[in-house]
Amino acid sequence: MLNPTLLRASLKYGLAAALAGALALGIHDVEFVWYPLLAVGMCMDESETKVVAASWTRMLGTVTGGVVGGLVHTVLQGWFGLTVSLLLLVPLLRRLGWQSSRAVGVLVCSELFLVGHYSQLDWQFVAGRTLDTLLGVAAVLIVSVLIWPVNRMAEIRALDGRLRRLITARLEGIRQRLKEPEGANEAPPSAIPGTRVILSLAQLVADELRSSPGGRAHRQHWRQRQLLWERIHHHSLQLERLARLLPPGALAGAETPWLDGLPVLLIGADGAAVAPLPPRPGLVRQANALGLPPLLLLALDDELQRLVRSLHSLALAGRRDGLP
Repeated sequence: MLNPTLLRASLKYGLAAALAGALALGIHDVEFVWYPLLAVGMCMDESETKVVAASWTRMLGTVTGGVVGGLVHTVLQGWFGLTVSLLLLVPLLRRLGWQSSRAVGVLVCSELFLVGHYSQLDWQFVAGRTLDTLLGVAAVLIVSVLIWPVNRMAEIRALDGRLRRLITARLEGIRQRLKEPEGANEAPPSAIPGTRVILSLAQLVADELRSSPGGRAHRQHWRQRQLLWERIHHHSLQLERLARLLPPGALAGAETPWLDGLPVLLIGADGAAVAPLPPRPGLVRQANALGLPPLLLLALDDELQRLVRSLHSLALAGRRDGLP
């Protein structure tokens, strides 16, 4: 089955490359179509925040490298002129705070001095190569920002719902493991799916906050919610690993309303869904009565306390922002 994300990325690259090629062929001053296509390959990305940053990097590096190379070429030619240009270009970019454009600037200088007829290099040639690059950058910005923008908030909410379903299923599995021996799943817990979703969520939230510092992501406290999801994922995995150290159905004969209501907290996002946790002295007596290791049950309770506090914080944040 074709991945929709990869399909969308391929279509965006293809559309930007086609637009850049059409612009290059339609303008007679563009001599090499390869330069606009190279700019498309270097600037296109799934996030328009990264597209804008890469476009600025490409433009600043191209203009600076062209100006430095053109000035040095009026005095020096060949490999010696290229060496002097690079010695001037790198400190200049660092001085201006454009270190991210260093690779592009070096590439442009090399292209200008290493052409077949470098002795014929003039300002018209420099302007032409700069125009080539700007056409590719313009095509990328048109496709990525105007024609096919990325709706990050919709993707953030989708990842939030996916995490909610994943953690809810994990908590239900823990409850079945401890309460229903016949329904216990012996497969070892895997952190990979949840970790991938959380990393994707963190990247999208960071991009959205950089793109719109005062936008919906900031008002709805998505940075704090993403950090809470990281804690919930970690503590739920630890809780699952500790639960697997106990025999299946270890708490089948015990009254554990806090355990029965644990998955409901994420489904309903209601902090009152989980009953008060049992006091620890009572937990030790319960472990002795059931023939379970008290230290293991106390360790499980410690992770449970941390998990429930994080779940309560997430529920409170959701109710405050009018979100699930």
